[in-house]
Amino acid sequence: MAIAAEEEVLLEVEAVESVYGDDCRVVRRFPPHLHVHIRPRTADDSSQQVSAFYLPSHYYWQYPSEPPCLNIVEFKGLDVKRQAHLIHSLQDKAQDLSSCQMLVALCEEAVEILSSMNHPDGNCPMCLNPLVHEVGHDLFLPFMKLMSCYHCFHSECIIRWWSWLQEQNETRIENGREILLFL
Repeated sequence: MAIAAEEEVLLEVEAVESVYGDDCRVVRRFPPHLHVHIRPRTADDSSQQVSAFYLPSHYYWQYPSEPPCLNIVEFKGLDVKRQAHLIHSLQDKAQDLSSCQMLVALCEEAVEILSSMNHPDGNCPMCLNPLVHEVGHDLFLPFMKLMSCYHCFHSECIIRWWSWLQEQNETRIENGREILLFL
């Protein structure tokens, strides 16, 4: 019976690897210890991904009857409140699925939760106005640029800054100094 259970877990690890491909790193196959890069569903448009994290999960010898130890690391675009919500929701899901195979289900739950939170929180660092305006219960998402570091700005603010930067470079060249800023 234990050999059959171990084989089921190994098949489940293979399923996670096939679903997540290069975004899944298997540290140990049994009991499973995985690191899965979780991204929101944005049709692989990285410019629309304002948050991401790695989900290291450590499963115990008693898996699946004992829930895993879950954590989020190397997160981007997630404040403390969102991190806590993610962990709490995933731990609840693990409890709900206790005694069931849950490797893929927990990863998919993480993707769904992250997708629902895939909007920036806070203010534009340039104009200090909110990045997302709440109108009633609907969210209005203004255009913004997502930098590779996951910092978000209003598009208008980035364009205004870029134009100013170009003017500064042109002024320096006109004055005989060929010092270029950020080019």
